[in-house]
Amino acid sequence: MKKNVLMLCIFMLGTMAAVADYNPANNGSASKMKTGNRNASITTDAPFYNPAGTIWGADGFILEFSTIPFYSTKSIFDNGNFASNNLEYKSKTSSLLYPALNLTYKKDRLALFMFAGITNGGGTGNYDDGLPTFERLGYFNVMSGITGGLLPGAVTDYSVKTSFKGSAYGVGGWLGAAYRINDWLSVGGAFQYSRQMNHQEGWLDITYTPAPFAVPIPRTEIDVDFTGQSFGFIGSVDIKPMQNLLIANTFRYFTEMKLETKVNDNKSGGLFTDGEKVKSTYVPTYNLGVAYSANEKLTVHYNMNVSFYSMLSLDKDVNGVDVADYYHNGIDFGIAAEYQFSDKLNWGIGCTYAPYKMKRQYQSEMEFENNTIWLNTGASLKLKENLGIDLGFQVGLATQERKVDSNVWIAPFNQKYENGPSYSMGIGFWYKF
Repeated sequence: MKKNVLMLCIFMLGTMAAVADYNPANNGSASKMKTGNRNASITTDAPFYNPAGTIWGADGFILEFSTIPFYSTKSIFDNGNFASNNLEYKSKTSSLLYPALNLTYKKDRLALFMFAGITNGGGTGNYDDGLPTFERLGYFNVMSGITGGLLPGAVTDYSVKTSFKGSAYGVGGWLGAAYRINDWLSVGGAFQYSRQMNHQEGWLDITYTPAPFAVPIPRTEIDVDFTGQSFGFIGSVDIKPMQNLLIANTFRYFTEMKLETKVNDNKSGGLFTDGEKVKSTYVPTYNLGVAYSANEKLTVHYNMNVSFYSMLSLDKDVNGVDVADYYHNGIDFGIAAEYQFSDKLNWGIGCTYAPYKMKRQYQSEMEFENNTIWLNTGASLKLKENLGIDLGFQVGLATQERKVDSNVWIAPFNQKYENGPSYSMGIGFWYKF
């Protein structure tokens, strides 16, 4: 049972490509860091956020390249270890390079566009402080050794040392076209390809010293890759009921994906089987964006993102539950404003509220979330008529912490889950041919 709990906990980090909640990743431009609100974009990053919006810009080629480094932490406070001490286990997720390339060509009523970069996930999670499950696994192995006659005496001292990290990247892009039907309606569509590449590696050492002749406990090692591919379709419709009002609607749907397991150097940890396939997919979403120009200088925005976890069908876990049932459909929403100080300088600010989507009863040590407020600010600067730069900064602040009291272990214990602040920045350049 404890082995199954650990396996499920590890799976939640890297093999669940279905996790696509609001986070610093899954961003297609530095402008997203500036306001947090780009669903109604009609500028350089429209290929990513609003394909139908690529038709509202000026004729010609325009190219944008951005990168979005980010850093965040999570902490678990737990007293379920052998010594009953209240220990802190901290994980860190980061990425120094998160590239995104948008390219648009527009002429009259027709626009062609493409995006290339990170399509899902991104970043590496490190668990250098271990996890409560690892601690309890160590105690369980020691107790099993004693009761099985492999270890002498009673438990007087044991320790657990561990290092674990995992990464998840979807790399690919999409190609599409948009057409302006009339002055108030445009449509767009694109076909997407993404290759998911997840990796997990780490080790677990258990030291037990009740007697000088104790039988050593072998090190547990993991070095596993998971890869798969998915195709998708993006449909987009823009409506302009007034010249200064744009309502953008985008729906994204993806095909089922199989992640194939590759165990490196036989380091499966007893948890993974080489060649095994795990069913996964990206979450279908509906993205609404509203942009209203109050005057020549001020534009206000509203965003809403709906995640349709109910449309997923994934493999079942060790308890026979469809993994898609871990989540409920979720809605993120936010507001933003941009002010045009001059022909060369635009400043933006925004706020987004992202409720958790993983159901409470299924949150694990590696995969948990709390309701979060995301705050954004930044500026766009036109260096020349055909060259500009975008700068943005984002911070995510959890609005709650989660406490858990459990009786499933040998002795009752409690845990407290905390999301630390998440920091992101974006820098991007655009060039018009």
